Amino acid sequence: MQNTNKTIQSNHHNIMSQTDIMPEIITICTEMCSTVEVNMGAIQRTTVEPATTQNSTVVPDMNSLKQIIMNNGYVQSCVSNKTKDPSSLSYLVSRELSQSDCIKLGTGIEVVLKDVIAVWGYNKLENIRPANQKGKKERDHLFRDNAKKIVYYAELKSNLNLDTEKCKSTSDKCVQILHELQAEFPDCEIKMCLVGIRYFTKDLIPKNIANKYRSIQSHVVGVDEYFAELGLQFAFQTEEKYKEFINYLADSMFNV
Repeated sequence: MQNTNKTIQSNHHNIMSQTDIMPEIITICTEMCSTVEVNMGAIQRTTVEPATTQNSTVVPDMNSLKQIIMNNGYVQSCVSNKTKDPSSLSYLVSRELSQSDCIKLGTGIEVVLKDVIAVWGYNKLENIRPANQKGKKERDHLFRDNAKKIVYYAELKSNLNLDTEKCKSTSDKCVQILHELQAEFPDCEIKMCLVGIRYFTKDLIPKNIANKYRSIQSHVVGVDEYFAELGLQFAFQTEEKYKEFINYLADSMFNV
């Protein structure tokens, strides 16, 4: 019984001792939390001082954002490159063109060359290009010489200097359409061209670009070779003449 009383007294003493130190622990924790809050506040003031709305959503401080931009190494290393890509159709154009204008110009050449072929083909070539159909690959140019029983298919590109994947997909598209046409016109010879409309002649197409189309390299041509394949008695013959044509088209399209 005496032992039990001693145990109870001992536990009571321990509880009292823990209770006595609790205020000290609470005080220490409070001071530590206050120190962290003060330090965090100092860090925030050192970096960004955002304004806040009533719902505490941070509103960016523009001066702080500008400073971040100015301190970014990549941003500071960038310089403007106004040099035109020599492998692009826009390289031949004297005026400045936006990316959207370049795309429109490529389409403009595609449709104008159809008219050139119609005029210089002396009605021997029939334009049989179908309307675009969902799920079927588009055919840029498609003509038929009924007398000779030849179908001419051409894919026109403003820039042949594409990445490896796009070069392969372009080559695959040409081959696929070639096979489709062979099935559609079994009584006709099918001739296919990949026309780099940046170049009036294939002799100007850099070797490293032409080599990207190894599977169809013999079909990669300039505009004059394309006309010759169609049997037209028409050729630009010089880059100056071709540039004059391209620039007149660009000025006509964009109202200059």
